Amino acid sequence: MKETHAWNDRLEVGHEAMDHDHHLQIGLASAFVDAIEQGRPWMARRLADQLLSYSVVHFGSEELLMESSAFPDRDAHAGEHGAFLEQMRELQRAFASGDEQLATTAALDLRAALAAHMNDADRRLAAHVAPIARR
Repeated sequence: MKETHAWNDRLEVGHEAMDHDHHLQIGLASAFVDAIEQGRPWMARRLADQLLSYSVVHFGSEELLMESSAFPDRDAHAGEHGAFLEQMRELQRAFASGDEQLATTAALDLRAALAAHMNDADRRLAAHVAPIARR
């Protein structure tokens, strides 16, 4: 893979905790692909598991933030989280079945979808809670 970590400053949404979590999500997806390409299946398996576990916690945190701040797009945003978790489970299944090419493609697609979500839905959430955080 050309880039080992696809994070860039354009993905920052201006909310420190969210940005930290997003950085880690992108890093885990990238590291998963790297582990496959380096022929380290045990590492790839652990990274896929960590990505899913970490994302469950991160998405739960965002959903609590949306609930506590009365975020108007909460249901749609949470629905995207559910779809991402399913993509992560599909990535795990593809890898477990031995289809490394499908797992790699799934991880790269997931990473791109997460980045798009950060730039849209998460950016709107960060803007929504910014005035609340300043109080």
